[in-house]
Parts: sequence; structure tokens; C-alpha cells
Amino acid sequence: MADPSALPPIPSNIANLTTPILVGALLDYFLFGILTLQLYVYQYSFPEDKLSVKLLIWFVYILELAQVCCAAADIYYWFGAGYGNMIRLDTVYISPFDTPFIGSVVAFVVQLFFCYRIWKLRKGDWYIVVCVIIALISVLQLIGGTVGGVSVHFNKYFDVIRQVDQIYAYIWLVGEAVADVLIAVTMTYLLLGSQSEFNFQSRSVANKIVRLVVQSNSLTASVAVTSVIFFVVAKGANYFIASTIILGKLYSNTLLATFNHRIFLRRSVEKIPYSNPSDYTSSSNGRYPASVARRDQS
Repeated sequence: MADPSALPPIPSNIANLTTPILVGALLDYFLFGILTLQLYVYQYSFPEDKLSVKLLIWFVYILELAQVCCAAADIYYWFGAGYGNMIRLDTVYISPFDTPFIGSVVAFVVQLFFCYRIWKLRKGDWYIVVCVIIALISVLQLIGGTVGGVSVHFNKYFDVIRQVDQIYAYIWLVGEAVADVLIAVTMTYLLLGSQSEFNFQSRSVANKIVRLVVQSNSLTASVAVTSVIFFVVAKGANYFIASTIILGKLYSNTLLATFNHRIFLRRSVEKIPYSNPSDYTSSSNGRYPASVARRDQS
């Protein structure tokens, strides 16, 4: 055990260092609970989904399970075994693995899923180009998160990290935000721009899909941009930890929400008066307007 008299004194701005970590960790656990609930709902509601879809969802969930376990180890290191020890509080420990690395991997997987979804919805040359651009930006943010995590690991201390060039963090976070905006804009244009091909019932379902895509991608992009702002304007504090630690959970919850949203779409369709059988298509999980179902299959 270190001699307490040899430890650095607790600074007056200690709350700027500890509060963001605690708030971020609590939000991380909260979002993991929501993710677990979403996984249960998905398993119960869509048992006949493709194996590839189930593997995708479980892969993301296992990554998030590993992340939340590592985050718990970080909290114990900083506030349990290291309570009152400013050297431990300044040490990154395993946070470079559970935040920038796992977070960028989860973002990469979810963004590629949306690329695939866009490509399946409309296979025109213009959309293929957009998918390639989004995929390249997503690869770039993955590289930024991975290399940034390695850099943080070797720098070892938060105080050092706040003083050195954060180019990899900017690549990671700005890349995520740009990819999310492109996904939201493309999906919105694709669905709303094609409403002339929809009947009235299909337009209502398409609007619900657009609303979910825009809201979820706007949230992840906003949190990523907020993290960049914290990096730039609050170099003497740990505010960036509160936002970056939850990014992965926002992406994974977005993925599950996208699949589980079919429950609400099905209910919307069931409320529509039956008209022409040709206006609908059947699936293992219910009947949907054919014009939307053709675009919503992935």
C-alpha cells in the first residue's frame, strides 16, 4: 500500500475529474439494462429471424457485456481500491479498451448494418456510392478509435492525454458523427422521396421508420460532437469520459430498436382497415404493406 503522505493532494477541482466518470458509468449501466431488455423482447418476438441477424445482435451484445465488465473494473480501480489516490485516478487503466476500442467497433458494425439496409432498399448507382462513402468513413472512425485507444494506453495518464494532440480522438468521434448524419439523410431521402410509390397505409409506416432513423442517428451524432467539444474546451476536466463511455451503448440500442420497431409497425398495420390483399405481404411476424415490406427486408 502506498504511503498516504507520499500521494499527491486532492485538488480543489476534484469534482471535475470524478463526477463525469461516475455519471458516465451510471448511464453506461442504465443503457446496458435497456439493451438487455431489448434483447429479451427481440428473442421473444422474432424467433424466426435469419441466423445471420441473430448472430449480429448477439455479437454486439457480447461486446457490450465485455465493455460494461471492463468499465466496472475501471470504477473499482479508481474509486474502490484507489479511493483518494490521485495517481490511480489519473491512470487510464483498461479504459482505452472498453471505451474507444469497443465503442468504435460497435459503431462500425451498426453503421455497416445501415449501409447494407440502404443498399437493400434501393440498389441504384447513386445509393451504392453513398454506401461506399459511409462505409469508408466508418472504417476511418474505427481506425481512429483503435489507434487512439492504443495511444491512450501507452500514454497511461489522463493528464498526459489532455495535453497531447488528440487527432485520433477527433477522427473517431467526427467520423462517427458524419457517418450517422449521412445515414439519416440518405434513409430519409430514400423513404420520403419514394412516397409517390406508396399507398396511404405504406406512407404512415414509412414515416415511422424515418422518424426512428433520424432520432437515433441524430442522438449518436450529437453525443459524438459533444465529446469533441469537451475535448477542446475542457482540457482540465474529464467531461469527455461521460459522453464517450456511452457511445457504444447508444449504437447497440439503436440496432436493437431498429429490429424491435417492427412490433410497432405491425400494430400500425393491424389498425388499418383491410382493403386489397395485393396491398399486403406476409412474413413470419405479421402482415405489412407490400411496398414498405419490399424496402424493409434486410
